[in-house]
Amino acid sequence: MEKLNAEGLVRLPQFSHATVSDEMIYVSGTIGTTGDGSLVGGGIGPETDQTLKNIEQILSAASSSWSDVLKVNVYLADISDFATMNDVYSRYFPTAPPARITVGGVSLVFDARVEMECTAIRTPELRTTHSKPVPRRTGFVERDGEKIFYEVVGEGGVPLVLCHGAGGNHAVWFQQVTQFSKNRAVITWDHRGYGKSTDHGDLTGPKVAGGDLIAILDELNVTRADIIGQSMGGWSAVGAYLERPDLFRSLVLADSLGGLLTPKVSEALASSTYTTAASMDYLGVHPALGQRFVVEEPELAHLYQSLGEIGTANSDKVIGRLLMTTHDEATAKSIEIPVLCIVGDHDGLFPPAAIMALCEALPNVRLAVIPGCGHSPYYEAPELWNATVAAFLQSIDRESSSL
Repeated sequence: MEKLNAEGLVRLPQFSHATVSDEMIYVSGTIGTTGDGSLVGGGIGPETDQTLKNIEQILSAASSSWSDVLKVNVYLADISDFATMNDVYSRYFPTAPPARITVGGVSLVFDARVEMECTAIRTPELRTTHSKPVPRRTGFVERDGEKIFYEVVGEGGVPLVLCHGAGGNHAVWFQQVTQFSKNRAVITWDHRGYGKSTDHGDLTGPKVAGGDLIAILDELNVTRADIIGQSMGGWSAVGAYLERPDLFRSLVLADSLGGLLTPKVSEALASSTYTTAASMDYLGVHPALGQRFVVEEPELAHLYQSLGEIGTANSDKVIGRLLMTTHDEATAKSIEIPVLCIVGDHDGLFPPAAIMALCEALPNVRLAVIPGCGHSPYYEAPELWNATVAAFLQSIDRESSSL
């Protein structure tokens, strides 16, 4: 049995946000409080929406999502609020809703108008089975005399684009491609000098990466996508967004600042006490991996090491170029699309405090901290990372369908 609490959600010390027993998740009664613990204003509609968002965050922390919910119990202070509550609730379950009971005339804590609890199934991984062979194609985009490699797996839906970090290449996303390609096209690619992409001009880095990403999307006739940037890939995604925001439905900055540097971010970086591995002269040891992962998963850690050595890019040179490419706070505030900032709680390169500081500048942002991980939770804890990103994308699908 595990007692679970979601990062960033307030609670009274007398209970946990959820209890997990085997495959079952029991979510505590939840109300529409915001990050500072105060009840959201605006009445039953906003309260219902905030309550469901809070439950969504708890489910994500438990490697679950709305599709795994078995039953919801709804408590209303005033049963006359039923219709409004139901309208908001329906956006979260547009099809095949779970079992539910609604009780009215209940006195709720903090004078809340609605409280909800639910029971769900824990899904340690997105059990994405494919009933038929999944289409896959690869190719190259030629740009500035270079050949930029891409891979497309799956079809349909809003494309999901994965931009790797300086420790990998397109293949490092193998634990995501197989999971997300059931209902959508998943696009991965190699930055210049990584994997199969060339870098004859020795220009690899944020100066060219955003344009390379745009060239791939144009080649594939992608007009709008959900784009994820891991570490270095965050610089590529932000660079592409600043040039072509029309291509983005959402942005995920995975253990990345994307070059967005505010005074509070700089302060958090300067005061950080997090550390990373100093040498890769040992099996599986890498600055982008948590120390615990190296000990517990030596085979996968060694695979990560090996993937990162495929290509011609000079990591020291690339990192220097990343650090020299920054965008100010005004730029961060101009990114109005939904953004998910997801970070490992032991990330020694971009520690959680810096990511949290960045979140203060982004106008439409959500934060997720993955426990027990270093700089690469997508690789170290793919089940939880995938579930967290899937929940974020599902919320955008839901918001889009309600417009």
